[in-house]
Amino acid sequence: MNTDIKQAMHVEAGKSFGTSEANENERRWNNDKIDRKNLDPTNHYDKTRMKLNFEIGPDGKVHPLGYQEKSLEVRLQERLTELGWKPFKPDSKIQPNCCAKFIFGGNHDRTLEMAFGTQAVNLDKSADNSHLQRCPEIEQWAKDVYDWCAKRYGQENIIGFQVHLDESSPHIHALIVPVGQRSKSGRECVMWSAMFGKNRYECGRILREMHTSLYEEVGSKYGLERGDSIDGRNVQHLHKRDYIRKLTKDAKQAEKAVKGLQTMIRKLEREMLAGRNRLKEIDEALASGKITLDKYEVQKTDIQKLIAEYQSKLDDKAGKLQVKEQELEQLTKDVAKVRSVVQPFRNHKVDFTPPQIAEKVPLFGTDKWVERQNNSIAKQFTEIVRKIEFLYRKDAARQVEAAQRNILADYGELYQLRKDVKTLIENNNGLKSTLETMLDQFANPSLRSKIFAIADALAGGTPAAISSGGGGGGNSDSDFRWDGRRPDEEEEAYRRRCLMFAVGMINRQNGMKSYKRK
Repeated sequence: MNTDIKQAMHVEAGKSFGTSEANENERRWNNDKIDRKNLDPTNHYDKTRMKLNFEIGPDGKVHPLGYQEKSLEVRLQERLTELGWKPFKPDSKIQPNCCAKFIFGGNHDRTLEMAFGTQAVNLDKSADNSHLQRCPEIEQWAKDVYDWCAKRYGQENIIGFQVHLDESSPHIHALIVPVGQRSKSGRECVMWSAMFGKNRYECGRILREMHTSLYEEVGSKYGLERGDSIDGRNVQHLHKRDYIRKLTKDAKQAEKAVKGLQTMIRKLEREMLAGRNRLKEIDEALASGKITLDKYEVQKTDIQKLIAEYQSKLDDKAGKLQVKEQELEQLTKDVAKVRSVVQPFRNHKVDFTPPQIAEKVPLFGTDKWVERQNNSIAKQFTEIVRKIEFLYRKDAARQVEAAQRNILADYGELYQLRKDVKTLIENNNGLKSTLETMLDQFANPSLRSKIFAIADALAGGTPAAISSGGGGGGNSDSDFRWDGRRPDEEEEAYRRRCLMFAVGMINRQNGMKSYKRK
């Protein structure tokens, strides 16, 4: 049976590298963590094979996985500090790339053969593979890939080089810092463009050259052909499991963004409704002579300005919501598509010699000769058919297993959606109760006057008498201490917080449930 035996290489730009990624690469997990990870149908971490994982150290030798005292993210930060790397401000929407995350692999059957030889490997979840021993070929392959990386990027810039044999297919994770030289000073610094190009065209050219170089220097030695070109094709250069995980993550982020925008829109609509109600109230107050015309005009202008600002924000959020809803719809379709498409039957090529009559027809006993030849041909034909049947049955079982995993993933998403719905209902009930309390207070002229008086004093920086209902004036044990305006707080947000704080104070003084705005 001949199948395509190709090398695989995926590189991803990293703007950061967190502890969770480092712990996964170095398998700094306990059994409970592994069990939780395996609840995801796309994950397959075999505890009985984890002892076979290893890494290539800075000395170029094989070591147990996670043997270094300093964790992966700490070693990365130390190297970045040596190179004088400084990220942008934490609140910046863009950040520079500080590391490259490589994954090296190859044909499933071939990499398993390199790792375990002819030993039987059971890839079912919870299977016992404790009998397996690691073969030298996988170690030599890892060393050769390490040397290839060191030659291109410098050994000092290889922060981690972990080899995982406990998943479906053996593969390598390499964390590398891209380093270049500044044109003026010639000083070494973190420079993504120096290693991977300044634009998409350069990056594509470099990646093609990398695939060719990897094949010529490493892959060809192990029977791994150069990977297929992805030029002109809409192909995700990821393992199917990782691709599903990425699409699902993107869809969840888009869904979260949609929910956030919907919440903002509902909030803006409530604010606008409250503003309109406030207009009606001051109209009534003017008609009854409770406020002067000058004060009425000032309040009316402020409220109308606030309503106009809310309307502008509402239009902006509505436009963003439409875009995010379309993005979520497309991602949902992509997830459904990639999960529904099971890998097609492999194009198995069975090497065999067609049955032939090898003897001459005898002069006597022709009937027995014909019977003997027919039996021989039938036996050879049956063996060939059974071999093909075995291969296709194996593929069919694999497809059934993949479909079952997809169903489990769908049930997991359904469970999460139900939890989200429950949380949204609870939040909605809480907001409804809060809104009703606030409306009741604003309907009371005395309470309304107190609330606005306190809010105006706080917004203007005037000290206000603050108590928690039982006396005291904003002491350290009060949960209603006022911290004033925050350095990065906008004027509108600050005034809104003053108003919410004043509402909370009045609630507490009147023995009502307090409302805190976070």
